[in-house]
Amino acid sequence: MPTSIDHDLSLTQDELSLIDGYLREQYRGVFDEQMIQAHLNEYVESTFAGNLAAIIASEARPGVRLLDIGAGYGAFVLSCRQQGLDAAGYELAGFEVDISRRRLARSEPAANPASVFLKGDAGRLPFADNTYEIVTLLNVLEHVPDYRAVLAEAVRVLRPGGRLIFICPNYAALRKEAHYHVPWLPLFPRRLASAYLRFLGRNPEFFQRHIYYCTNWGVLSALSGLGLRPTNLDVLRLEHPELISSSHARRLVESLRASRLLPLLKFAFRMSLYNPFKSAVTVVACK
Repeated sequence: MPTSIDHDLSLTQDELSLIDGYLREQYRGVFDEQMIQAHLNEYVESTFAGNLAAIIASEARPGVRLLDIGAGYGAFVLSCRQQGLDAAGYELAGFEVDISRRRLARSEPAANPASVFLKGDAGRLPFADNTYEIVTLLNVLEHVPDYRAVLAEAVRVLRPGGRLIFICPNYAALRKEAHYHVPWLPLFPRRLASAYLRFLGRNPEFFQRHIYYCTNWGVLSALSGLGLRPTNLDVLRLEHPELISSSHARRLVESLRASRLLPLLKFAFRMSLYNPFKSAVTVVACK
């Protein structure tokens, strides 16, 4: 089993066992054993969640209201709350909502789990307009049939001046498919893609039911139509090299800062936002 994350957000052995079985069923024919363990480490007990929460908290005042759409097992929301943000999660999968509530009950006994982690459809948020200062969608948009509608809902509940932060794979890129981890053609025709997965001995059902193509330019176009001003999320990461997971990348950023060349790298990242073939869409957009 994976090691626990810091700050008493670790899962119990019973929860880890339940999640392990749930993932094996959900990703049957999609994930191999190594990928199951990687998913547990990266998305269930997530160092990435803690690092991103720290970056966001450093840019926001304490108590800022944050909504994480597609909150999964709650790692990001819990990390944000420990950073002093008033964070809540919204998730469609009842099993994942239940795990998130159990984790919150241990880490914050005085909190009301049912008001922090809510179950529902990302396309129909039950919140008033202009409710949250920050809204996040972390690897969610590729799982919804109409990502433009989901972005519109996220913007609706975002306050003027607030930030929308999201990450998703770019299916116009030549890269490995983000879930099956096999070589993938840009905008691979879906019937051919299903036949290709069968040829590789993989189950195409998850692809057919749960993966929808989103592209960097498509997402940027949607944001423009909603009146938002985007920039590359990686620009924020450059401000916090201590939170970069790769030691090599961290040393590089620190060297560039020492030599006063970091602004050039920030400029390059800002320009890369518009690269239609970048592997992932990583955006911070202001309303």
